[in-house]
Amino acid sequence: MLLGGVAIDDRLVRRLAVIVGRPLASKLDHALLFRAQIVALTVDEKRAILAALEKAPPELEPVRELLIADAQWGLRGRL
Repeated sequence: MLLGGVAIDDRLVRRLAVIVGRPLASKLDHALLFRAQIVALTVDEKRAILAALEKAPPELEPVRELLIADAQWGLRGRL
């Protein structure tokens, strides 16, 4: 799945849905249920995911790294 512009395995998105709060968890669950290939995220949703990933299990560290790298790349593109 392309989550907020970052390719993330559905298995990891499922784990992510468990640790983020509602309504974002519902959005991710629905995306998985309907096998969405692309899911847009607001800036606040990305922040919520990054905050949740700070306390996440090690298997989700690659997701955190990808989202941080994407955010940093986006900031450089605006300069």
